[in-house]
Amino acid sequence: MSSCDVGVITSCLCFIASLFTTLQGIAYLILRLEGLDMRWEECSFFEQDCNYPWRGIFSFRPNILFDVWTPLLLGVLGMSIHVMALRFCALFQSLLPATYIHYAFFMAITALFGNVGYIGQCGVIIAILSGVAVLFCILARLLGEGSVKLLQTKW
Repeated sequence: MSSCDVGVITSCLCFIASLFTTLQGIAYLILRLEGLDMRWEECSFFEQDCNYPWRGIFSFRPNILFDVWTPLLLGVLGMSIHVMALRFCALFQSLLPATYIHYAFFMAITALFGNVGYIGQCGVIIAILSGVAVLFCILARLLGEGSVKLLQTKW
């Protein structure tokens, strides 16, 4: 008979929530890009602000960067806990949770800031999944799990 490991189950649930958060971020970007046109003929060669709407998505201004890209960034960061190939830089390693209490905080931040406010009811459902992951992280810690159990992925 196989034993049920709460740490592995919790890590799986968190990974699935992060995967859905990543997909939510991609869907949100697609919806934002829908109907966005690049002007060419209407613009002169050196006309300022001709394609201004693009800067509403692709900008380094913090209010746009964080607002538009948060679900995708949190989803990829959450998946990179278990998928080493998604750790694009050394900064990722320092941001990743080491214990299930850290993981609970990370998933709560994902639910509140990366899920609820994006793509309607789908975002709320993904936030509920992330919230369930928070509860499992707390349960895993209460049952004696210390460090996060990494899933064995091929990437």
